[in-house]
Amino acid sequence: MDRKEIITLMKSQSTWRLYFFSMFSLGIYTAYYIQQQSQKLAQIPNMPPISSNFINSTIAAYGLGAAFTVASFFVPPEHTINLTSTAFALISNVMALLWAFQMRQRLNTRLELSPKYADWFHGGWTFLFTALYINYKINQLHADQDLGIAS
Repeated sequence: MDRKEIITLMKSQSTWRLYFFSMFSLGIYTAYYIQQQSQKLAQIPNMPPISSNFINSTIAAYGLGAAFTVASFFVPPEHTINLTSTAFALISNVMALLWAFQMRQRLNTRLELSPKYADWFHGGWTFLFTALYINYKINQLHADQDLGIAS
């Protein structure tokens, strides 16, 4: 599978759509996006997949985080559910961060991207924006490919 096919396979949606869907679903859409992109990554020959146990745990953390967040609306601020909601939000965000760095490393390696080129997946932006940045960079690579721009 060549570079163009990989980028086309990994292209998903606009970053704004991912942002708004994730925000309004209390993060559950982010978990769905992570699962979908991980399944696409597994379709690339000679690409090590991201652990399905890790992906399932991430989905569970996002789901529990959303459930506890909704439950926290109905209890006083000092209730344990609020602390649990915060804990699951932290856990799911850390897992999304780990996923984003795994995805970044695999795509940089497979697409033979290096820091001297603009299409390289940058670690700082990955840390700050996780799945949103991965989606954005894939969209940029796809747009550059459509324009015939390549590093």
